[in-house]
Amino acid sequence: MSGVYYKCWVCGEQFDKRQLEPFSERAAREGYAFIRCPKCGSKLVVKMRKSAPARVEAV
Repeated sequence: MSGVYYKCWVCGEQFDKRQLEPFSERAAREGYAFIRCPKCGSKLVVKMRKSAPARVEAV
């Protein structure tokens, strides 16, 4: 998983920034500017954690 992924709290749809862009253009025309799920339109969206932990060199 590279990049930022989001998950809808209502329907469970996982999406990234590329899938969000066409929906955000429509949202700007309709007058709201927050992130919504592209599948169900819910505003309850969470950012997913990265799958692998970051490796840090010991000092």
